[in-house]
Amino acid sequence: MHEPEHPALRSTKAPRLRGFTVTELIVVVAVIAVVIAIVIPSVGKIRASARTVKCLSNQRQITMACYAYAVANASRLISSRTDPGLNWNPAQARIDGQNVRLDSLGWNHWFSRAFNAAGHVGLSTVAGQQFETPAAITTSALYPYLGDIQIYISPDEPTNPAALSASGTATRIRSYSLNSLYGTTRIDELLDYDSSFTATMYGQKPNIDQYSCTTIGQIKLPARMMSTIVEDDTEAYNNQGWVVKADQAAWVDWPAAWRPDAITMSYADGATDTYALVNRQLPMMWDTFGHGYVQPPDASAGIAVDWKFFRDRLNPWVLPNSTYGFSSN
Repeated sequence: MHEPEHPALRSTKAPRLRGFTVTELIVVVAVIAVVIAIVIPSVGKIRASARTVKCLSNQRQITMACYAYAVANASRLISSRTDPGLNWNPAQARIDGQNVRLDSLGWNHWFSRAFNAAGHVGLSTVAGQQFETPAAITTSALYPYLGDIQIYISPDEPTNPAALSASGTATRIRSYSLNSLYGTTRIDELLDYDSSFTATMYGQKPNIDQYSCTTIGQIKLPARMMSTIVEDDTEAYNNQGWVVKADQAAWVDWPAAWRPDAITMSYADGATDTYALVNRQLPMMWDTFGHGYVQPPDASAGIAVDWKFFRDRLNPWVLPNSTYGFSSN
């Protein structure tokens, strides 16, 4: 008969727990590193996509506000100008076939009152540079239809937040510009968009009034005509409307290329779009040569593809030689 083990003879030592070996720890760390390497870029892309969505939302709201303004003002669209032309050529607008000084038109329709006048300070000078003040936006014709200065700033804007800091340090408070051919009777900066310009280009002599786009009904192709675009002007604020030359690949202005694969814009019908630069050297060339840089043709296309994309969206069915289809080119 088997004698039961006496309790005093039983071992009281706890069993030894086996720890991780050095090799196992290295493997675990390596796996964690791989996971982090996969997740971090994904998080960055998700955040970038969220900024794009917000930027497009801002521009859609601005475009819809332009339409709301037009509905309340006998179809008159907001002008893309940011000043009333006090220091510009005196014949900057045409009404009923006559040249009219823009300063005689008052401040009724301007996108931003980015100028100084009696009783109004739309610009401040800091370290020799002029910046828009909040008053330039909050007293503009469009602001009552938006009611939030934050809508004017892109989440990709390097100078966020959209305000003058308490210390008085200036920041740019507006990332977006209107298409220079939107809401105007004449191009605000380029007088060579008139009849002599088109005569030189295509043997045509249309009256300058053909470019008038002051009312909703004058937009020939709302689904393709650009209304807003994110801009990075060489000045400390986005001065006047956004425009490129129509007869040559000259960048009078250029889109903000904070993210060259996602340049945002909106169309006159309220739709939004993003564009990825084909020539990724363009931002460097814009910085180097500034306004008026002429882009060489792309070897594969025989034309400056990036310039053509934006030129064709200035005023299709009106601007000579524009492409009227809906392809990216």
